[in-house]
Parts: sequence; C-alpha cells; structure tokens
Amino acid sequence: MNSGTATTELPKQPLVSIDTVPLLVRDGRLHVVLGERLFEPFIGEAALPGVLLLSDERMHEAALRALESKIGVRPADVLAVSGAGVFDNPDRDPRGPTISIVHTAVLRPGLALAEDGVHAVPLEQATRLPFDHEAIIRRTAGTVLDTLWRDIPLTRALLGETFSTADAARRERELAAAAGRPEPDTSNLGRAFAKSPLLAKAAAAATPSGKGKPPALWAWTEVPAVQTEQ
Repeated sequence: MNSGTATTELPKQPLVSIDTVPLLVRDGRLHVVLGERLFEPFIGEAALPGVLLLSDERMHEAALRALESKIGVRPADVLAVSGAGVFDNPDRDPRGPTISIVHTAVLRPGLALAEDGVHAVPLEQATRLPFDHEAIIRRTAGTVLDTLWRDIPLTRALLGETFSTADAARRERELAAAAGRPEPDTSNLGRAFAKSPLLAKAAAAATPSGKGKPPALWAWTEVPAVQTEQ
C-alpha cells in the first residue's frame, strides 16, 4: 500500500488588477486622465492607471493607490470612487490572464496634473489605447450615465456643489458620446430638478456683459435618509 500523500496541482489562477477611470472636469468639459506606461508591454503609450491587488488591500484602497502611483493624484483630490464593472477576457493582457475590477474616480475640478507623461483627454476622444482600456472607458461611461441621479455622491462630484441645467445636460451628452450611445433627451431636466428633493434653486450669477437672463443654477440640499418599507 502506498503510504505517500497524493498531491493535486492547483490550476494557475489569474491575477486581479484594479484599473481606475479618472474623470476630470476641466474648462467645462469632461476628461479622462491617462498616464504613459513606463514598462513593457506598451511602454510609452497612454493608459489608464492600474495596479495589482495586494493580499491585504481593499479594492477602493488599490484604486486610490493606482491614482497616486501612476498619475500622481493624491487621495485628497479624489471626490468619489465607485465600482464600474469587471473585465475577464483571458487575452486582455499579453503577460497572462488578468481579471480587471474597474473603478470610476471623480477628481477635483480643474486639478493641475503635475506628473510628466500624464494627460487629460476629452472623454470621447480616448481611443487607440493599450490592453482593453478603450472598451473599459466606453463601458464605464455607460455605467456612469446609467447611475446618474441614483449614485448621488458620484453625481454630486461630477456636477459640483452648484451647477446649471446646461451643465447637467452637457455631462449626460458627453457620457453618452463616450459610451457610443445616441444623444440623450435632456429637454426635461429643468422640470425634473425643480421637483427633486435633492436640489434647490441657487442664486444665479450675472452674465459677463450684464445683459440677458443668467442661467438657472441648482444647489444640493441635504441628502434625505433612505426610507425602508415598514
């Protein structure tokens, strides 16, 4: 009788990476922040910031680490982080199977990017990227569009504490364009905002010329507590 202990070789497990889609409003337009890769594969090409998940690390911690280590964005300049989906194509990384858990990060508006090789690109123009990063951006834009006004911290970070109806409409159009979707109908946004308990009209600033009616502005109220059925 063989007294040896049988061993079973475990299958090779894919690595888990955390890729982050950093969104930045600059000059009234929605951008994504990319960093040039320092190593192969795709050295020198602009890509989303990403890191491998450490064994003792939470996913949102890895998303913040990716922002700081790859594009020099400090956690204090990140207004919101939200999960955006999973990409598991075995061929997405030429180095081997890697599962990507994607997060959206909204950065402080107008943030100056201090690191060399870091670029803010208009969201719908972020194409021809390495790995599957173009597909990640496209799907993430659709996810953010679908969760606007449901994910309040994310929506608030994207629009700012005070915004106009035109600002909100512009964000929706930019996200739809980046997601490859038809332009959304934003004609009823103003009426919807007027009925929302989350928003109140704010004092509008005068137009630069002093002529014409200034645009209506909206400000966030305190977010009401979630009510549960009795």
